[in-house]
Amino acid sequence: MEQQTVEIVLARDDADIAASFPVMKELRTHLADPDVYRAQIRRQMDDGYTLALVRIDGEVAGCGGFRVHETLSRGRYMYVEDLVTASQKRSYGLGDKLFDWLTAEARERGCAQLEIVSGVQRGEAHRFYHRKRMTIKAFQLVLPLA
Repeated sequence: MEQQTVEIVLARDDADIAASFPVMKELRTHLADPDVYRAQIRRQMDDGYTLALVRIDGEVAGCGGFRVHETLSRGRYMYVEDLVTASQKRSYGLGDKLFDWLTAEARERGCAQLEIVSGVQRGEAHRFYHRKRMTIKAFQLVLPLA
């Protein structure tokens, strides 16, 4: 990547959310309607979700959605729900930049750890997480109710 401006900012308005849709759709492939996506992100934001955007020269090239929680078992921690970089922008170090930004943000918010749940089929993502010194601490068990 040659002399491009890379910045990480928090999504603040509907324009920011709309700009993130094409990238988020790469991770959440079931997403089809940008308006439904925007409304969903807004509801999540009302419930504590924060959406960080990696921009290259103003264009969204990555997203990281997270919440900060506190529990008896883990104390205060950041849970990263969504982490993706645009496929055509991979291998430029954007994932590293976003992950490192999230880690710094978690520390700044007083978190003892950062957590990500990643589908078992996402081997490439797991290699990235292991390279970033993440360890597997538990199995996530799910009981579908619908």
